[in-house]
Amino acid sequence: MNLIDNWEGYYEYGEGYPLPQFGQRVKISVNLQGNNDSFIGTVKEDNSEHSVPLEGKIKGFSENDFISFIKKYPKIPRLKNFGSSEKVMDDGQLEIEHYGYIDSAFDSIYGTWSITDNVPVDNDDYPDTSYGIWLLKRVK
Repeated sequence: MNLIDNWEGYYEYGEGYPLPQFGQRVKISVNLQGNNDSFIGTVKEDNSEHSVPLEGKIKGFSENDFISFIKKYPKIPRLKNFGSSEKVMDDGQLEIEHYGYIDSAFDSIYGTWSITDNVPVDNDDYPDTSYGIWLLKRVK
């Protein structure tokens, strides 16, 4: 299936997120360029209390029915307080790993995403990973 096109769908906050983020869906639009083996692209999110108000860059690959890409944001969005929806933008770059499947029968791609961040505890940093799901359907 040709992946180079415009896609619409969502991602959903999952394990590692408190309420009210847990289970929330954010609508996204994705444009992929290049070729199926190695592609780049952009992702934009509909404005909502749970979305990231930045354009993300995508770089990835596919092989057979498997797809993998990393979405990068030019800032690190963080919740201001635990359980809050208010975001602040820290310096740095956020990378989100995406893995999934190409479904030719339904002209869609879907899978899971994860973010690993270091959390300071007693003068040491420990990795903390949050997860979610995503789904994209071709724009017709």
